[in-house]
Amino acid sequence: MIKNILQKLTARQDLTAEEAYSLIVAIKNDELSDVQIAGFQVALLMKGPTLTEITAIAQAMRDHCIKITPAVEEELMDTCGTGGGLSTFNISTAVAFVAAAGGIPVAKHGSRSISSLSGSADVLEALGVHINQSPKAVEKLIEDVGIAFLYAPLFHPVMGKVLPPEKDLGIKTIFYTIIGPLINPSKASRHVMGVYKPELLDTVAHVADSIGYTRALFVHGTDGLDEISLLGKTRVNELNNGIITSYEIAPEDFGLSRCSLEEIATGTPEANSVMIKDVFSGKDKGPRRQAVILNAAGALMIGDKAASMKEGIKLAGEIIDSGAAQVKLNQLIEASHEYKKIK
Repeated sequence: MIKNILQKLTARQDLTAEEAYSLIVAIKNDELSDVQIAGFQVALLMKGPTLTEITAIAQAMRDHCIKITPAVEEELMDTCGTGGGLSTFNISTAVAFVAAAGGIPVAKHGSRSISSLSGSADVLEALGVHINQSPKAVEKLIEDVGIAFLYAPLFHPVMGKVLPPEKDLGIKTIFYTIIGPLINPSKASRHVMGVYKPELLDTVAHVADSIGYTRALFVHGTDGLDEISLLGKTRVNELNNGIITSYEIAPEDFGLSRCSLEEIATGTPEANSVMIKDVFSGKDKGPRRQAVILNAAGALMIGDKAASMKEGIKLAGEIIDSGAAQVKLNQLIEASHEYKKIK
């Protein structure tokens, strides 16, 4: 099977949904060698993946991960982005705590960074969160604390097999930059997802709609940011129960000032953890706080806690100023160590 699929891909022929899905199952079942997996990744990257292929791969990855089903009434939210854009401090990770403090149950999916200094797993560890949790512990954290981190390698057997060749080859394939953020093991149906390439916005939105997302914002800063940008304009694809609406926003639309990349740039995980704590404590009132508030506004809006981005910005500021985001972070740090023994 794999040889036929590789032959099709190298001839720039598209795979059927069945072929793409079955390939993921074969990888899960250890039917492919590392060389064959790497060959598939490179061939698909060189051909360019189709919407059909991406949807089938995403569905297969969701069907064959280790699933969690926390007992919560509201739909779960994720803030995991694609990575690969201009490197900022961990804005989406900070947003997860603001959203959780606002009453939205958050299943924060993520991993270590390949393309920047600090991924979500890296900064959460630096903050003191124990990230290696069993599925039952993750469920309990979401139920009791309102937020948990789902460390991707622990929940995706297939991802653990496709990422090493990708890292060794030094390439970015759809597994890390597109598929990864879409395959939350909780099947979170609400999401604020930064996308690193503008041409992927429509693709990601349509795939998300096809695999069961209900409310989501897929965003790309026209300056190259894979967040809602404080540098300039942001292209947005908003998914609302099957309807996708595209529009642009800018910081000044909401009374915020633009900043430079240097003012919100990434550092080491340790440095970024200090940045997040300074925002939550009120010590940092500058662009980093504004970047968190702008992105948290989107999360609060699609989480039905705010009627608009403008209202979301006001609420996000209030959540941070009240200390609730810091409290939520502290709760997760403490509970993550307490629950790490749960099997």
